[in-house]
Amino acid sequence: METYVYAFVIGGTLALIGQLLLRKWSFIRVMTIFVFIGMVTESIGVYRPIQSFAHAGVETTLVHLGVSCIQAVKTGDFTNVVFFLSFPIFVAWMTAIVCKPRGRIE
Repeated sequence: METYVYAFVIGGTLALIGQLLLRKWSFIRVMTIFVFIGMVTESIGVYRPIQSFAHAGVETTLVHLGVSCIQAVKTGDFTNVVFFLSFPIFVAWMTAIVCKPRGRIE
């Protein structure tokens, strides 16, 4: 049970940070910051202890995409990176086909 609580607290903290950053910066900039944070934490060896503590709280965020990119560079296996990049593109493409675009809402 405490694993769920840790995942909720860490994931919620990352979401809160993202929401606070979105008030000041654009969505693309915040996404880039989270991927960069994942790359830095994996490079300096801090991500593994956080992952073993929070599990899905960090594995379902953009931080994990940055970690996967660094792991792919280290191992030469780019399968996870291809999945992480192609799945959102596929979902966006399917959404564009199914839904009627409304334009920008202001």
